[in-house]
Amino acid sequence: MNLAVKTPSAADRIRGQIEAGGLVEAIAAVDGALESCTCAERPILLGLKSLALVSTGQALEGLRVATQARELAAALADPAIESEALLALGFALQSLEEHTRAFDIITQAERLAQQTGDNTLLGKARRRLGISCSVLGRHGQALEMLEDAARMLDQHGSLAERYHARYSVLNAKGRATDDSTADDAGRQLQYAELMAQWHGFLEEVAAQGLTRLELMALANTGIAARRAGKVEAATQTLQRAVEGLAKAGLRGHEAVAQGHLGAILMTLGRPEEAVVAFRRGIALLEGGNPRELMGTWLELAEAYEAIDDPRLALAAFKEARRLERQLHDDEARQAATKREQREEIARLAEQWSRLAEEDPLTGIANRRAFDRSLSHMVSAAREGRHFALLCFDLDFFKRINDTHGHAIGDSVLQRFARLLHADRRAGDLPARVGGEEFALLLPIDSKSAAADVAAHINCACKAADWSSIASNLSVTVSVGVAVSHEIDPGKLSPETMYGLTDSRLYRAKHEGRDRVMVTAE
Repeated sequence: MNLAVKTPSAADRIRGQIEAGGLVEAIAAVDGALESCTCAERPILLGLKSLALVSTGQALEGLRVATQARELAAALADPAIESEALLALGFALQSLEEHTRAFDIITQAERLAQQTGDNTLLGKARRRLGISCSVLGRHGQALEMLEDAARMLDQHGSLAERYHARYSVLNAKGRATDDSTADDAGRQLQYAELMAQWHGFLEEVAAQGLTRLELMALANTGIAARRAGKVEAATQTLQRAVEGLAKAGLRGHEAVAQGHLGAILMTLGRPEEAVVAFRRGIALLEGGNPRELMGTWLELAEAYEAIDDPRLALAAFKEARRLERQLHDDEARQAATKREQREEIARLAEQWSRLAEEDPLTGIANRRAFDRSLSHMVSAAREGRHFALLCFDLDFFKRINDTHGHAIGDSVLQRFARLLHADRRAGDLPARVGGEEFALLLPIDSKSAAADVAAHINCACKAADWSSIASNLSVTVSVGVAVSHEIDPGKLSPETMYGLTDSRLYRAKHEGRDRVMVTAE
């Protein structure tokens, strides 16, 4: 018997490259795959490219790419793909230390993941949320969320996802220990316990061949060992870590590890080796935080003094002093850069906000914005401020797609959206709520007035010059109309209001289409 074997997709192969530490190769692979991928694959591939860019220290570019992924995902109206794109966006924001924005974006991703019923996706979203909570100092909430994510991914996730979840739990424990109120001795014991946990985790990921995660865990094991007072173990571990991190191009992780390694080597009386670590750290920090760079130059000066090289010590000290003198200028420059970065993030955030509530094909409100507005109007109706709801369905739309192609179908949807929007008054909300399904919320309490609006749109649809889109093309629309005061206040809800209107739309279609229906019988 022949069993079909699923061929790994381009996205699967690129994920493997990223986990193996081949970040540069993964970026190139995404660029190649984008030339021939499907519309559904494109946002997923761009999300992976964003991850690789961020991991190589190109966080802002990663954010731009993640924004592209988000926009494409929104156009697909697929909650799973949209959630994945939002997670990529959240990761980039976390790397840029925009933790509050990241938390909001990842919360959206979690809600979408819940809609899908995909526990793997939900676990990934909870993990990212937990990381944000940890960075924001909400240690209890972070550990609860991360451990929940780890349990979910342990049951439903891939090998890499399971271990990434456990990595995040240990990282959060490290941050909680950093902020611990215990005395030095107590904190050392906490770090010793954490070191043991990191060591056990390290052995497992090494056995699984998860190279990138192994290197990150190796650095964290060394840092925990140093803080636990296990100097020799810390030295050996960090030396292995910086070598591997350098080869993998994980500059941010390497910079941190080099700083810890240099400090330990000085403590051990090995200044020659410390010099190497500090010089590498300086190379990694170039163009970064000037204060950190100045501190590393001072540490390098001390290392040169320890090896009795006054000339190089003086040169390093002078560089540190130069940086100190220029610190205000540098900080002003950095502030300007940060300001530009914040401005770009704010500009992109406007785009994210728009995408969250705008249908990307038609430019009118999407189902999310419609549901929110419907809920608000129902609440107002319970207090006597009634409204009307009109539901529209383009007649025989599948036939249009089958006959003329999806590009023509998209043009039809866009033109009908413009018809809905043409006579819009203050308070009106036209929305695309499904494929060829539209809705219009009107802050009026007269059924006859609502029916007049529906009839006007129905006639405008028939009268439109559809032949300018495709020859021999005609389009009609069926409409259902309801007003909130038709439903008992005790039973009025978004669901009952939409259900009443939809039942009338169904009748309009059942009785021949191209008509307005204001009753269900």
